[in-house]
Parts: sequence; structure tokens; C-alpha cells
Amino acid sequence: SLYSESEDILKKTIDYLENYKHSEDVTIVERGANFVTLNVVAKSCPLVEVMKKKLMNSESKIKLERIDYSGNLFWELNVSNYNKIRHIDDTLREIYDIKDSNIKTFNGRRISIKSEYILKEAFERGYFDVPKKIGLKELSSTLDIPPTTLDLLLRRQLRQVIQQTIK
Repeated sequence: SLYSESEDILKKTIDYLENYKHSEDVTIVERGANFVTLNVVAKSCPLVEVMKKKLMNSESKIKLERIDYSGNLFWELNVSNYNKIRHIDDTLREIYDIKDSNIKTFNGRRISIKSEYILKEAFERGYFDVPKKIGLKELSSTLDIPPTTLDLLLRRQLRQVIQQTIK
């Protein structure tokens, strides 16, 4: 998912991905006021090739989950044992000179990219400040989400964040 306050930036990014030489297919899955969710199929990626070889399991799915604002890549791997992850990490450090990696294991549901965006917007716009800088109705209008739905989403997302933090 891509998020931007500028529709022009979203259009340029979609155009870039559609014309990128390694892209086989770019499909818009969902589009909103400030975001677009894409499914991008690429011909090849050196990082994925290394991970596939080191996983040694053709059924394993490798997913680039997100790229954050600092350019950090977050991958989702399903592997049967932790040693495989360590081996992949060591190989990527050796071949691609990766300086920093952080491996986390997840049990249960995680917060989605869209949910993270909603929480971030609510936080940055002052929804959680005391006193609030923005109310639920104004935030829902900004995010183009009905107030009751937004309230439910925020409560669910906060619960997930708190559960992940205290576990």
C-alpha cells in the first residue's frame, strides 16, 4: 500500500511501477483518498532469489510486506525453523553488505499497513492528544472513513498494538 497526501505522487508511483523493467503485472487492489494498494508481480529480485535458495522449500511464500519512510524493507517469511532465518540473515549480510537486520517472530494477527496508516494519521493529527486537536468526525472526513467504522478500527488497532507491546 502507498500513502501520500498528493494524488500526483501516487499517480507517478503507479506509472513508475507499471513501466519498471522488472514488473510483469501491476494491479490496483484498492484505492482511497490518500492511498492505493497494489499487487506487483516482478520478474526477478536478487534478495528474493537468495531467500528462496536458502529456504530450500518451494512451498514457502516470500512477501515484501512494506517499505517504511526511512527506506527500511520489511519481509514476511514463513519458515519451519529459526536456524533457516539466521542462515538467510547471514547470507544477505555477506552478499549484499547489509549492516542492520532485525528478526522478529509473530504469533497471531498483526496490524495491517492500512491500519498502521490510520493510527499514524490519527496520532499525527492530534486525535490522541489531551485535549484532542482533531475529533472523530473531522478525522473520519479526512480519511474518508465513516465515523463509526473509524472508531471501531482505531479501537481494534490500539488493542493489537498494546497486545504486541506487552507480550
